Amino acid sequence: MTISLRTDFPGGNGQLLNADKIKGKSVVRFAAEAKNCPLALWFHFRISGLDGTGLRCVLTNPEQTLDGADWSGNCIVYRSGGAKWIRTKKPERINVAGGRCEWAWDIEAGDDEIEVAFCFPYQLADLEATLDKLGGTFSSTTIGMTPAGRQIVRVFNQPGKGNLPGVFLTARHHAGETPGSWVLDGLLRRVAAEKRLHERITWWAVPFVNLDDVVDGSYGKDPYPCDCNRAYGPGFPRRVEVAAVMADIRRLQQAANCLFFADLHAPGHNEHKNYVPAYDWRKDSSDNSADEKEFAERFCALCPEDIRSPLAYDTRQGALPGPYSGFASQRWAATVLNIDAVVLETSYQGNGKTYYTIEDYRRIGAALAETIAGGVM
Repeated sequence: MTISLRTDFPGGNGQLLNADKIKGKSVVRFAAEAKNCPLALWFHFRISGLDGTGLRCVLTNPEQTLDGADWSGNCIVYRSGGAKWIRTKKPERINVAGGRCEWAWDIEAGDDEIEVAFCFPYQLADLEATLDKLGGTFSSTTIGMTPAGRQIVRVFNQPGKGNLPGVFLTARHHAGETPGSWVLDGLLRRVAAEKRLHERITWWAVPFVNLDDVVDGSYGKDPYPCDCNRAYGPGFPRRVEVAAVMADIRRLQQAANCLFFADLHAPGHNEHKNYVPAYDWRKDSSDNSADEKEFAERFCALCPEDIRSPLAYDTRQGALPGPYSGFASQRWAATVLNIDAVVLETSYQGNGKTYYTIEDYRRIGAALAETIAGGVM
């Protein structure tokens, strides 16, 4: 049977270069597709025609990915027959004539078809499955439309109330940063399970800001004409998705007695740490880097020890917006809305000791829920 690579499903990404069977193993050489972005990173594909043989997946263009060619610490994920996602072992470096390198992951023999991804995928169907399990604690509503005509969804536990604090969360400004989605998934589950959390705090979240790129399988960082997370104020939004998010954040700010904002991301592909970037916004009138560091320390302490990050925050200097970009979401929230706001970067891999599972990401999300609640209640 001929080996084939499919990406005809939500989040699909990957270009097949060649496939062969060598010493009883199927070897697939592929490239991560940049699509509408200057650099690639995300991939997600299904390989069929394996006849139960083992599989070797070879990434051929690591130099074209964000953070570059060193993939030595990266364990990608796979599943077969719709079973649970599993991490591979670390890859083998393949030196190619001319000085290039490629990276190969070996997967044990399984079904005729094996599904492979850079990190655990998270699509609309995953969100819907979680909401179904939460017993109606969270509802969803449409707050706008994407350029491709998809509905931008906000999930919420209740309308804004003047006697309760509000929390607004966003994820997937960069579509391939799926750890942020699994962290949000864990946060929603923890809030739904704790009466004090879902009754005493108003929680709103936009799980997929850059939904079109999520569905299309693009990494979604710096796409033409503007990165979603460089499209906020201070004047007007530069992306229609961001316009919907900005309006919704203002809506909750007006309805709640105070508001906290958190934006969920993932860092470079080879960073084995989770952290809050603590920014000094330099010329801006508001500098909340001290608050960010205190938040980061509390969050790190609440994370279970086995998945705790080796550092809590990373001090950064906030860059001024250039001619083709606006503010990042956190900067806009902190300096325009004048509210407490943080970014959380969660590793695609782990903390340097433990490679994260989906359940580990959810545990991080539960710790984030408790950290936020401790600050607003």
